[in-house]
Amino acid sequence: MLERELKFHVPPRRRSSLRARLRKLGATPILLHARYYDTANQALARAGIALRLRREGDVWVQTIKLPGPDELSRIEWNHPRPEAVLDLSVYEGTHVSEMLSQLSSRLICRYITHVKRLKKELPTPSGMVELAYDEGAIMAGGLALPIHELELEGIFGETTDLFELSREWLTDFQLILELRSKAARGDALAQLASGSKTGLQAIAELPETAGAPDKLAPLSEAHQRQIAAPLRNRQPVLAADISLGEAYLECANDCVNQIIRNSTFLAAVDGMKPSADQCIEYVHQVRVGIRRLRTCWKLFGKAVTPPKPLRDELVATFRELGQARDQDVIQRELLPRLVQAGMPPDDGFCVSLGEQGTQARSELAARAAFQLMLLDLLEHLVLFGDNLAQNSRLARPAAPVLSKKLNKWLEEIRRKAPSFLEAGWDERHLMRKRVKRLRYSMEFAQGTLDQACLAPLRSALVSAQKALGQLNDIYVAAEYYRGAGAKHAAAMFALGWLAATQEHEAQASHMALQTLAKVSPFTPATDKPRKRRNGRSS
Repeated sequence: MLERELKFHVPPRRRSSLRARLRKLGATPILLHARYYDTANQALARAGIALRLRREGDVWVQTIKLPGPDELSRIEWNHPRPEAVLDLSVYEGTHVSEMLSQLSSRLICRYITHVKRLKKELPTPSGMVELAYDEGAIMAGGLALPIHELELEGIFGETTDLFELSREWLTDFQLILELRSKAARGDALAQLASGSKTGLQAIAELPETAGAPDKLAPLSEAHQRQIAAPLRNRQPVLAADISLGEAYLECANDCVNQIIRNSTFLAAVDGMKPSADQCIEYVHQVRVGIRRLRTCWKLFGKAVTPPKPLRDELVATFRELGQARDQDVIQRELLPRLVQAGMPPDDGFCVSLGEQGTQARSELAARAAFQLMLLDLLEHLVLFGDNLAQNSRLARPAAPVLSKKLNKWLEEIRRKAPSFLEAGWDERHLMRKRVKRLRYSMEFAQGTLDQACLAPLRSALVSAQKALGQLNDIYVAAEYYRGAGAKHAAAMFALGWLAATQEHEAQASHMALQTLAKVSPFTPATDKPRKRRNGRSS
């Protein structure tokens, strides 16, 4: 059975009103106590599989969840059990039976969940959606994570109706989109518990009526940092013979995953308020994800591009976060260099960021408009996947299409590289954007490209992007000291040092671009490079 559901974190100030709404609708309360099983080295979790026994009222149900075609979907098999004992024989004849048979002797209960659920089915124009509000905790080895989430699961009907109903509840209760399942959070918690004094053995000793979650000790700051570690892009490696549409889905899903998961942490879910350092990295990773996604749309062309209003929203968000990112670069990277060069510390700049910046960024990620945009992105990808079989144009092999686009962009950089030192700031900034676009696109397409040709291209692109990024940081800092920072006593010193450094960074960028201009072009993995002519493959 294919299960498709959306999950949302419910902020503290909205919980009582959401509870009241569900009760008014006639929601049914139920107690759920679950035990999740895996090996000590998380063999099931690494395969994207969750295996549990859950007591639903007076009945035990054994459930296994397997990866589905997108972030919202899971393959779910449920089997009633007379007692809280696993029976793996029910999976005989399935594609996971051999794996489970090999792991059966090593399976242990790694974490448990205690949940109070309010459940209600609501009709939609095309079917039915189940709403389930869960309050409780995930527990492992004396550690606990709170659960305050609303799930909307499509029982039957159109996926668009599931998203539309989700928008209503998101807007009314300021919900935060959450891609992590209870199993994913439990796996992370159990990993922390495996190194604690209590250890995983304590899980089996916890009775089903264990103390209320709010009486358990909260996670330490160190544990919170591990649970809420910023998520970097995965750099998917495409199959050499993958179709254009399937390649887009794999790449775009990775981008949206990076955007949403970092946004969730930035919005301070699970009571984990991010530190200033965490906020800086979350903002950076969200912006990287957005830039990668916009690059992905350009690489795969108009056939995959979402509606213009959604693209415009994403651009506006990128720019708003860009202001925060510029401040971070000045504070963390350039101010220390200026102080080392002899400038007095700019304490006012650092204090204003520490007091105001962190809260403002969390509030930005938590606001309804931002979360609705994330939901729109997710819907675009889910519906694209559902309708992919109907688009014959996207059934073409991806390799030749992608390599052709990459070489077009590489040639554009080659033409512009010689005149870089004579170019103005706007053209230099545009060159940086071209190099970033090409590097991200190369990472998307790497599995479809000839690896021998790819290595020197990757090295040259990384070097050029780094050099151009450092040059851009100098421009950003100079703009600050010509504007808001002009009142600083040493602003003239800063501008003088930045001007001198700018020349050095411009020369380094020019050299990196010259190296990039000399490398051979991209070649599809199925093609063999032809003989080189004048230092290039033809």
